[in-house]
Amino acid sequence: MDNKISRGLEGVVVCETSISFINGKAGKLSYRGIPVETLASNSSFEETAYLLWNDHLPNRLELQELERKLREARELPREVLKVLFDLPKDLHYMDVLKTILSLIGALDWRNSKDLYETAIKITSILPTIIAYYYRYSNDLKIIPPNPSLNHIENFYWMCFENLEDEEFIEALESCLILHMEQGLNASTFSSLVIGSTLSDMYSCVVGALGALKGSLHGGANERVLNMLEEVGAINNVEKYVEESFKLKRRIMGFGHRVYKTYDPRAVYIKELLKSVITDHNDELYKYLKIAEKLEEILVNNPVKRLYPNIDLYSGIFYSYLGFPRKMFTALFALSRVVGWTAHVIEYTKNNRLFRPSSKYIGSMHKDYTPIDER
Repeated sequence: MDNKISRGLEGVVVCETSISFINGKAGKLSYRGIPVETLASNSSFEETAYLLWNDHLPNRLELQELERKLREARELPREVLKVLFDLPKDLHYMDVLKTILSLIGALDWRNSKDLYETAIKITSILPTIIAYYYRYSNDLKIIPPNPSLNHIENFYWMCFENLEDEEFIEALESCLILHMEQGLNASTFSSLVIGSTLSDMYSCVVGALGALKGSLHGGANERVLNMLEEVGAINNVEKYVEESFKLKRRIMGFGHRVYKTYDPRAVYIKELLKSVITDHNDELYKYLKIAEKLEEILVNNPVKRLYPNIDLYSGIFYSYLGFPRKMFTALFALSRVVGWTAHVIEYTKNNRLFRPSSKYIGSMHKDYTPIDER
């Protein structure tokens, strides 16, 4: 038996997939063969979701049918609303999502056998949970779903009761498309492990939400903004980098397990951010310049080059659109749920239960000592 250990499963291939392809050396990402930048510039959230779930771009009728299903599934059951509006108002959004989605899954157990249809329902209700909790926790009037609006318009409307900022909504949609899928990252793999047991899709997504909450995964963009605040000014960047290397402190927003060069999503969001932040007196413009200076120094580091990942600029971007920091990871989930569910659907078609091994390093022979003699 081979006892070679691959910590973090790096380099271990556990399945085949046709959902997305990452060329880490070239900094390329594609969904079903289409470059992610092309989709972010030309596609819609619904169209890209259909592509990931079905392996082809939808025709007009197929897209309309998906849009209809997403619209019809937006509202939450009365029993769920009662629980949601009784939660403390200072919870992290990821804890709210896990709690409420788990409850919905328990109530919907009779109707959750079809993985694809359940994936659509979950994708539809996550924005509603986020928007409702945002309004409730800030003592604002609750805005119900608007069936005349598309997926992202409706979410923005439910959060801010505003559709005037069309540029913001389009930029948000592009950003969420970039977040939709990224291979077997920690949360996607978590959903696959659960799916391999033939559990329901709600359980797969709740498990993925737990993984995404971690600060080394989805929670990283919150920590990036905290770091930019700590740096404070562009003149402090070089000192911060020097101290970080000296203290072996991780610089958030840099480095990736797969990409060995620029993350194409980071490049896209950076340009998106520069196009919307035009006020040089804006506090977030200062953070953008600090992030760019960090990038300049770390990419050109003679000892070890570090390239920016999607988290470096996405937190600034979400802040500029008006979203609170505690919501950032939930916004990630709102999009990545499509990738999670697509992988579960694909993997379980040729399912095999995950059961890795571990190398035992403990004692082989130890006597039992009665409690009074210990």
